[in-house]
Amino acid sequence: MTQKKILIIDDEFPMRYLIEHQLKREGFTVTLAKDGPDGLTAVTQHRPDLVVLDVMMPGMDGFEVCQQIKTTPETAQIPVIFLTASEVKEYKTRAFAVGADDYLTKPFMAEELLAHISAVLKRSERIKTGLLTSISGRIVSLFSPKGGVGTTTLSIQLAEAIIMHENKPVVLIDLDLPLGGIAPMLNLHTQRNILDLLKAPTEQLSLPFIRQYTQRHRADLLVVPAPGSFMGTGSKDIPQKLELLLKQLVDGGYQVLLDLGSTVNELTRTAMRQSDIVFVVTSGQPVANKLCEAFMRDATQLGIESRRLMPVVNETHGRIQNIDLNRLPVARIPHTSERSRTRLWLQEQGIRKLVSIVR
Repeated sequence: MTQKKILIIDDEFPMRYLIEHQLKREGFTVTLAKDGPDGLTAVTQHRPDLVVLDVMMPGMDGFEVCQQIKTTPETAQIPVIFLTASEVKEYKTRAFAVGADDYLTKPFMAEELLAHISAVLKRSERIKTGLLTSISGRIVSLFSPKGGVGTTTLSIQLAEAIIMHENKPVVLIDLDLPLGGIAPMLNLHTQRNILDLLKAPTEQLSLPFIRQYTQRHRADLLVVPAPGSFMGTGSKDIPQKLELLLKQLVDGGYQVLLDLGSTVNELTRTAMRQSDIVFVVTSGQPVANKLCEAFMRDATQLGIESRRLMPVVNETHGRIQNIDLNRLPVARIPHTSERSRTRLWLQEQGIRKLVSIVR
């Protein structure tokens, strides 16, 4: 197999050296550029398979470099991954607006960068071969009868893991209404949110229209946030519109992940009835386990088939040896610090078990 060529454009020598060393160790051919103009020359001369691009550089910043790459017909198909030390949400929005394929913040771990490079390269191959829209979609919900057990974090982890391990496009929707938790965790805005989308006329709910309400967090991860404020859910036909929305996304080849929070209402019931799988999350602690058991016992009365329900232990409060559940958990997710969570996404077997179930 031909070695993939990676171009690194970064004005900081230590960062260029570090990334070059990591990528060469993984078998990539690496070219370096110290600034924007040097990088554009390298893109033209070497035609890399992927560009790793710093945002803040003197003279010509990364946004201008990316825009020139993407607006030049000969280089427009070359994927670009942005690197930045800033977590300003406007940077991410601007990066994707000029054509970025992915966006990472510094500092990052070596396996994190390598995993995202691999995912973007696979996506690029799918586009070239016309396989991007030939994937069958599924709907997966994450719900916990008890709040505070990390359902939102687990939803994000699972979305990331599907992209990394399965090379499938994902839409992550925050239905933990009205405030939600995905937008603040991923530093996204809430001007266009899931309730705004569901309040639109039914005849407008086409796939292109739905995409207008999504924000890109990764190359193949689109997010529809919750409103983030106390606002009414709108008309009574919202659940029916949710069904149509989910059908459009599945027919479009997306893996749809729904963060349902911990409240049972007509909207979350509709979501669970439409889901292929519902991961019922508990922390493993006695109170959370009892609520998990009660929900799974009574779910059929809500119109939810018990075979779709799968308990997951998310050890937000640490390891628990003996977990009292009538049904064996399909996975246990160990407690992890915020800084090490990417290692969990990429390597931990609990997350991989969830990914294998979602296939």
